[in-house]
Amino acid sequence: MTRVLAFCAALILSVITVSSACLATPATSLAFRLKAEPGSRVQLTLVADDRQHGDALSSSFASNELGGLDAVALSQAGQRPIRFALVREAGRVDCNGSGGGGAAMGQCAFTPDLAFAAMLESRGIGRPTAEQGFELAMVGASRALVDALAAHRLPRPDVEKLIELAAVGVRPRFVSDLAARGYTTSLDDLVQFAALDVSPAYIDALTGAGYRNLTADQLRQMAALHITPDFIQGFARIGYANLPVDTLVELKALEVTPDYVRTLERQGIHPASAQKLAELKAVGLDGLK
Repeated sequence: MTRVLAFCAALILSVITVSSACLATPATSLAFRLKAEPGSRVQLTLVADDRQHGDALSSSFASNELGGLDAVALSQAGQRPIRFALVREAGRVDCNGSGGGGAAMGQCAFTPDLAFAAMLESRGIGRPTAEQGFELAMVGASRALVDALAAHRLPRPDVEKLIELAAVGVRPRFVSDLAARGYTTSLDDLVQFAALDVSPAYIDALTGAGYRNLTADQLRQMAALHITPDFIQGFARIGYANLPVDTLVELKALEVTPDYVRTLERQGIHPASAQKLAELKAVGLDGLK
């Protein structure tokens, strides 16, 4: 079981690290690439206009999220001026270039919102540097998120932690919905829950499957391994109901499935418990015909 827990910890850490990484750094100006996508969306890539750095940020936006973008002009053949602005509470990125045929490129400049920076300073979070201001804008940090954290008596973040929270998708509704379920004890829990998609809906689904009042660590392990109510019910249908969370985690980590159990039974092997199932798989008893 120790090896399984170590595996889960490594998996959780890798998901959080990838999800919270900020890829772009500010520069006097930024180069942009824009590419049309299906469904009135565009892929915007921003690259620091500094040949000594390869940092870039790429994300998909609805066309109307980029103020002033003429989506029709972008899609038409030929070259024409393309202008747009990405406006966030922490600042704005104004871009000018040319394009057509579904693609464009050019230059951008970032302007921090001084009122937003002053608000963070007044709330004890700190005044962001130019780089932090850019990152706050890119991840969509907001006054409403700061207010939600304070309203639910969470620790005050510093600027870097606020960036991390927004980067993994922590929003005010997420904070309040988790608080209603008793899960707002730390900022790190919020980061990890968002990165692993431990959503209120996921918590409710597990509650409906009979798993109530789970600890934050149990939820992280189950989400990291994508343990769903269907997975739980699959074992219940073949006689392994009400399994402890640790056992579910071990079974999923070892890729023990109801089909695997049926395969064993066809060979005349009838494990007395779910723990025995895990032990059989751990010693390599699989691939039976």
